[in-house]
Amino acid sequence: MQERQDDFFPQISPDAAVASPDAQTQGEVLERERFPHLYELSEAQGLPYFARLDADGNVELFLVFESVEAFSEQTRDAVSLEFKTYRGKLLAVIWTLSDPMQPLGFPLSFDIQKAEDRYMALKMLEQPSTRLHYLAYEEGSLTHIYTEEIDLSAAEGTRVQQMIRSLYEGKHDALPEDAEVSEEEAKTIPAICLPDAVLAETGIAYVFAHDQMVKARGEEAAHHLLMSTVQQAVWVMRRHSRSDVRECSFTIWAAERGDLLYLVVTPSLAQLFEVVHYSDEELNPFARFLLTLPEFLHSEEAAPLALGAFPILRYEGGRLYHLEIDGHTQEHLARLFAQTGSEARNPYT
Repeated sequence: MQERQDDFFPQISPDAAVASPDAQTQGEVLERERFPHLYELSEAQGLPYFARLDADGNVELFLVFESVEAFSEQTRDAVSLEFKTYRGKLLAVIWTLSDPMQPLGFPLSFDIQKAEDRYMALKMLEQPSTRLHYLAYEEGSLTHIYTEEIDLSAAEGTRVQQMIRSLYEGKHDALPEDAEVSEEEAKTIPAICLPDAVLAETGIAYVFAHDQMVKARGEEAAHHLLMSTVQQAVWVMRRHSRSDVRECSFTIWAAERGDLLYLVVTPSLAQLFEVVHYSDEELNPFARFLLTLPEFLHSEEAAPLALGAFPILRYEGGRLYHLEIDGHTQEHLARLFAQTGSEARNPYT
């Protein structure tokens, strides 16, 4: 990149040792010894789609499918790249299905306040085209299916650079009206509508030092941070490259116990994410996002009823529901706890 006068255009030195798929690797298995960075991102970090810098400092994009069959199912249309903003970050959404009834997009998130993310976002606008590599797993190894080039018009480049500048300067009111992702309005339903079998499920609790979070941010800001982080994880689940992830069902609970706050996801979803290459916790979007919060302490297996938790969100096959709690719900949860046969004090009474 040319020398600039301000910090908006950062200078980043690429890793000359990074290897990229090319015409010679198309249709071939990518050797772990030659492409360790790709295996690190797709396996250890569990990323089904990502952007990175190649050895020359150009941005390249990757979509990683669980199989060649999944690739065929999820890429029936000409690919396109759309730039949006979401919760103060820039999204580059790779659309592979344009069916208005069942669109499929893979959102790459760029934190414009971070120099490397800002460099990559700006670099995509400067380079003549951006390479998109399609990879798929076959017998535990990555196969390079093929690569295509994505071009952006000059007008789109100018528009997106203005979006990046607005995000960088914190001038969110200067963003174009259609820049922000418009999330489908979540429907509110009574929590008591959930079946008893769902309310009795166990799962994984993410435990936070709630007192520290409130002291550092205030109660309202702490609550907003937790909920926005949970919604980020749900956003990724709704747009995951695997259909079984997009179509799964789970409930999110909350419980305060002393200075601790428990966010519980039931069921744990462990089996769902262990299906892929490694059973690494980072494969789970909830772990990936919640573990980044400074007040996170640990995760543990938990029964929400034993914690006296209340269900707050329900995800059913791509739809998110806010759960309404009232006295009848509390009484019902108290009865369900009593039916567990626990000798502990009923936390709902």
